[in-house]
Amino acid sequence: MIPRLFEKSATNFDNYGICSLADCVSCAVTEERNTGFFLEMEYPREGRWADKIAVDRIILADPYDHSEMAEPFRIVSVDYDMLGTMQIYAEHISYQLNSVMIGANAQDPGTRYPSKFWEVENRYLKSSNPFTFETDIEDDNGTVYKYGCDVPTALKTLLGGMKGSMIDLFGGELKWNRLKVQLLQARGADNGVKIAYSKNLTGLQYSVDMSNVYTGVVAYYKSGDTYVESALQTKTHSYSYSRDIAVDASSYFDSDPTVAQLNTWAANYLNSNAPDPTVSVDIEFIPLWQTEEYRDYYGLEHVSLCDTVEVIYPPLNLDLKAKVVKTVYNVLADRYDEITISTVKPTLADTIFTLMKES
Repeated sequence: MIPRLFEKSATNFDNYGICSLADCVSCAVTEERNTGFFLEMEYPREGRWADKIAVDRIILADPYDHSEMAEPFRIVSVDYDMLGTMQIYAEHISYQLNSVMIGANAQDPGTRYPSKFWEVENRYLKSSNPFTFETDIEDDNGTVYKYGCDVPTALKTLLGGMKGSMIDLFGGELKWNRLKVQLLQARGADNGVKIAYSKNLTGLQYSVDMSNVYTGVVAYYKSGDTYVESALQTKTHSYSYSRDIAVDASSYFDSDPTVAQLNTWAANYLNSNAPDPTVSVDIEFIPLWQTEEYRDYYGLEHVSLCDTVEVIYPPLNLDLKAKVVKTVYNVLADRYDEITISTVKPTLADTIFTLMKES
């Protein structure tokens, strides 16, 4: 689509706004799973609407191919270079949630269900909040969570980005629809798409790194004059020696734990967090759904953010499932410039590899 410019106060985007930025040089939208969502544009300094482009105004653009609707991005910065080009950076309107402050509510603990999360936090609003919320995660999972913030905190951080956030407690994947926030059990799907040797895989580099591996945990708790330390909790491994770490568990307990409780906590931490060696794969591929030959098979070969794909490379005995975690969408060409996928693991040691379109 042709990006359109809107006034900074706009909330209705079903019109042409101030103007259409048809003469922009480039326009790309980058979205990362549960994190970044921004637009970058190059516009000629002598362009027809250059004098209308200003910080705080809004650019409306398609965020990915076959999107349900164009999304608004608020201009954060405009830079001018010596080549006569304006470099424009704009963040999705959902970044406003970074400025919606929630007052401390640690005094309101108890069971927290996803559908109630938004309602509870809005009781403690310090700022106005124009956003609505919905989720398809079932309400009652039978778990009572310690939840809340003991200092004023941005609502976006409480959605995801801290211990005790919505995503931390319930998992799921965020999707932004203008002024609506959605938490979905699975934003994407596994449509059986394969990126395979002799089919659409055109380049691959494979590496293994075990520098972050650990096999044992000693947990400790410290509060005032109280200090409690667990026994070393270990897991079976085949490495040349044990790799043990210490973890501060002080913030995870409401009252002083016993050694037995700390042992249990350390064992659970080890089982949930201990990373395996990181396998990273950089690959290049042909996005077949963007080719004329596969036009009639779009639904079978297409991938979007949070979709799962299979990567197959027999020479290295490589066959793994991976999730799309980042897309860079070329708004003007109506196609992806870059797709990044990660092995499906619920830890910070996720394998990252990038899928680039052929030029």
